Order: sequence, then C-alpha cells, then structure tokens
Amino acid sequence: MSSVESVLPGPARRESVGPLRMIATDLKYQQLSYWRNRFGAFFTFFMPIMFLVIFGSLDSGQKLSSSATPGPALNFDQYFVPAILTLGVISSCYTYLAVQLTTQREEGLLKRVRSSPLPPWAFLVTVVLSCLIRTAVLVGLTLGIGAVFYHLVFPAHAALALLVTLLMGTATFCSIGIAITVIIPNADAAPAVVNGIYLPLMFISGTFFPLSPGSQISKVAAWFPVQPFVKATFAAVNPNVHGLGIEWGHIVSMAIWGAVAIVIALRRFRWMPSRKE
Repeated sequence: MSSVESVLPGPARRESVGPLRMIATDLKYQQLSYWRNRFGAFFTFFMPIMFLVIFGSLDSGQKLSSSATPGPALNFDQYFVPAILTLGVISSCYTYLAVQLTTQREEGLLKRVRSSPLPPWAFLVTVVLSCLIRTAVLVGLTLGIGAVFYHLVFPAHAALALLVTLLMGTATFCSIGIAITVIIPNADAAPAVVNGIYLPLMFISGTFFPLSPGSQISKVAAWFPVQPFVKATFAAVNPNVHGLGIEWGHIVSMAIWGAVAIVIALRRFRWMPSRKE
C-alpha cells in the first residue's frame, strides 16, 4: 500500500501527511527563501535598524514635552525606540506580505499552491508564522540596541505589555497585508500602492516624533491602525505608566482593523493572476 501511495498524485496523498507537518516543511522553505533574498531582507529587516541608529543618534539626549507624556520628563529615545519598533513590525508584516503575495500571485505561484497538497489555509498560516519569526528577531535586535546604546528603560510591566501589544500588532498588520492585495492590480504596482498608503500614515501617526493629542493630524491618524500601535507600544515601556501598561483601547482598535481585514481577505483574496490585456 505504501508503494502505491508513493506514486499517487498530490491530492490523493493529502491525508497521508498531516497539516502540521506540511506547515512545518513549508515554513522551513519560506524562511530559507527569505534569508537568501538579501535585497528583500535588507529593506524589510535592516532598514528599521538604520532609522533607529540615524534618527536615534541625531535626537539623543532630548526630552519629551509634557504634552507627549504626563509625569517626569523622559528621554526622547524612550519614545523613539518603541516607535521605530512598530515601523519594523509593520514593514515585516504588512509591507512584505502585500508585495510578496501580489508578486507570487501574478507569477502564478499562488495558483500552483492552490493545486498542491498543501491546503490554502495552511499556506496562509505558514506565511503568518514566517512573519512572526522575522518579527521576533527584529524585536529582540531593536530592543537590544535601544537598551545598550540609547538607554531604553524597561519598567516592571514591560514584558507582558509588549508581548500583548506586539502580538496584536503583528496579527493586525499581517491581516491587512493579505487583504490589501485585493486592490493591487499587478506586481509592478504593489510597492506604489503599499507605500502610498503606509508612508503618509507613518508620518502623521507619530512614528518619528510624538504628536500633540489635540492636533487635527493626530485626530485623523487615530482612525487608522498605525497610531494605536505606536501609542500602545510606547505605553508598554513608559516608566510613567502604572499598572499593566496595556492600552486596551488601542489594542481593541487594532483588533477591529485586523478583523475587518480578515473578512476582506476571506471573501476577496485571489489566487489566480490578473488577466493580461
């Protein structure tokens, strides 16, 4: 029986290999593919570190204004390090997934996945898990650099608050990255669409500097998921925050965006390439 199964086509052998094993195998090859693509890894992984070193060094020693955070004055780096961390997470999840999945779709690779023994849901789970691995490495490196070179302080509540916030941020922006492929017509347009949406939000959401809570720009940015992510991550390492340090309002805001993105992805995600005129 085993010799017969070995020559059967993929769909007939699907039940002989468990989904967990298929996910583990696909995850292994996705990681190998990612790290071998040095150019892609540079822009999605090392670029945030460059921003941290450049802007963190330029603004080192400055103090946050009292309007940015109540209580004793904090060093600017106490805000900037977690803020730039959110940039890295979004780049690793939203930006990378949107461009990568669109490119794979237009090259016909997603079409092949759909017809392979790997279930479509397992492929998407693998994609998200791959983002989690990259995010974990990026978080560790960013926080380590922040602690060693920029005197980032970790209050008692930081571990749990950061874990909850970063997990929700990763899930949210992975979902948005998958959903946004619905409006991207082709691979050439992917970087323009992705960055055209994200870059303006990055600047108006306080990624590089805190915004006054009462400003009109801040009020507009509050409707989008980037600012809640920035504020929740900063609160997780803010020594002036008491309690758990978890900003549940911002967590819920990100969760809503993530849920809407999941619904869109489930209903509209395309596995087939666009028709060529």
